[in-house]
Amino acid sequence: MKDLLRLARSLEGRTVAVLLLAVLAVHGGALMLYRQSAAAAADEALASEVARQLVLVREAVLRRPEEARDTEAKALSSSHFEVGWDRSTPTGIGTHPALRDLRDQILALEPVLGPGLVLNLDAPDESFHQQDLRGTVPLPDASSLTFRSAHAPSSVLGTPWASLATAMAVLVGVAAVVLMHRIAGPLRELTRATGRIGHGSTVRVPEIGPDETRGIGRALNAMQERIHRLVGERTQALAAVSHDLRTPIARLRLRLDRVVDEGERRAMAADLDEMQTMIDATLAYLRGDADPEARQIVNVASVLMGIADAHQDAGRDVEYRGPGRALADVRPVTFRRALENLVDNGVRYGTRVGIGLIADGNSLVVRIDDQGPGIQPEDVPRALEPFSRLEGSRNRNTGGTGLGLTIAKRAVDAENGSLVLANRPEGGLRAEVRLPMAQSARHTS
Repeated sequence: MKDLLRLARSLEGRTVAVLLLAVLAVHGGALMLYRQSAAAAADEALASEVARQLVLVREAVLRRPEEARDTEAKALSSSHFEVGWDRSTPTGIGTHPALRDLRDQILALEPVLGPGLVLNLDAPDESFHQQDLRGTVPLPDASSLTFRSAHAPSSVLGTPWASLATAMAVLVGVAAVVLMHRIAGPLRELTRATGRIGHGSTVRVPEIGPDETRGIGRALNAMQERIHRLVGERTQALAAVSHDLRTPIARLRLRLDRVVDEGERRAMAADLDEMQTMIDATLAYLRGDADPEARQIVNVASVLMGIADAHQDAGRDVEYRGPGRALADVRPVTFRRALENLVDNGVRYGTRVGIGLIADGNSLVVRIDDQGPGIQPEDVPRALEPFSRLEGSRNRNTGGTGLGLTIAKRAVDAENGSLVLANRPEGGLRAEVRLPMAQSARHTS
């Protein structure tokens, strides 16, 4: 059902629907025109021929004595129009519904044939003449003429022309669907290629199909080259600047020993640490996926326990609660940095941080709760934006660079996961990371 809905919303599906509707409309119109023009003319010619033949046979038979009438009728028969004579008139047989218009046309041409004229197609014992026109003409002396015409009226359903036209319409519809599917192929490939753009290295968009899709492919490839060149130049420039900044920072650290005032020395050291942190965080953010890291199976529980132990050793109130084993297929260093950023964020703005880990179906859910002031609901989306510092307790004086949450979200997104920030009812902020469980863990769980 989802595939059908997706096809109905696509350009290919809508174009195919329009083509099929057009084919059906043309086919229906052609059948209507045939019935109203060609079929009507053919039926009129058949009515005229049958009426003429019956009148001639009727007059000739009535001039002959009864014992010679059957012979006379057969003598007037042909391979396409057979006539016979019967001493009685059959009763209980009516005109076939599909032949009523033809009967009216015959009687309009030759009223002498009388209202008792009966037309039908019934021939159960003759499989090769099922569609032949048959009928009975009553005579004044209560006898009757029987006839069979090898020509059937066009108004009868299942005529060869209607079947041929229907077959042609079906073939045209199938050809339209196949051709449209082939034409839409470059668009599908273009969609798949563009979906991979922006996730690391340059994605070569195939330049195939009509001129329009070829032009789009060329434009996207050129755009990617320009963007990657600009990003590379910017990253190199910032790396050069950061390298140049590290040298004076190192010299300033050496000169701190000459500062006599202990409070002033600690304040200056804190400022230098903040500068170093800002440089490292900015480079990590701008580097993004430039340094791709191989995925591997990682015990997320072990990573979280290691982060909690490191903070506890530093005298911070961080506690892990969860299982001892939970596997995920991630980039180890990048993913650990994301979790560390989230825990650091909670430690920086809250007095206590609790780390939880649970399995939810085929996903692992990491919850990092702090007991800080939380975030105003309208500021939650802005908290994940780069270089964004919120007002209140979350300000620059706490040492934040405005990139920790952004780097964490980028890393989680790269693992096909999600990062959600929400205020807890009991107070504080919760950062919830949801990521797919490793395939091997799914089978064993």
